[in-house]
Amino acid sequence: MDQDFARLGAELKEARLRKRPRITQPEAAEALGVGRSTIQKMESEKVSQVTPTTVRAYARLLGWADGATEQVLAGGDPTMAAEGESAPGASPAPGLGLSPAVEYELRAGRVLDSQVFNLGPDDADGQIIVVLQGKKDATPEEVERIAARYRRARRHLQGISAETDGVADS
Repeated sequence: MDQDFARLGAELKEARLRKRPRITQPEAAEALGVGRSTIQKMESEKVSQVTPTTVRAYARLLGWADGATEQVLAGGDPTMAAEGESAPGASPAPGLGLSPAVEYELRAGRVLDSQVFNLGPDDADGQIIVVLQGKKDATPEEVERIAARYRRARRHLQGISAETDGVADS
């Protein structure tokens, strides 16, 4: 069955226009951490040019249930999120202000590790917070492969932290 991207784009646009309180394209873009042109693509036949994660996060922001974008692509109607599900745009931990795209990814996978890297000797110097995540149904081999890649990346992040410590001391 062909996927109807033009219809998905039109449904997303219509959902944004119906949303109360109303949300503009620039407001939606800011909430998702993307440019306005990405919102414009998602609300048109160019929606297929945007990553599925971003499209799902946008749909969630508009109040759609998980899986609603796939329903529309298959010819069905979008389902709204049920009462009791986390509110569209709500953080998994209230007050954190994470973008809906990040929230979606945090909900969609399995956390394998997390770490905080300080960017300087003081708390005010900032931090990098890393959450290592894999698929919920990852095999032990896949988890090990992801962990090996993260160990290499972690060395780079530790190097950034060490470099900034030296700059702060000079």
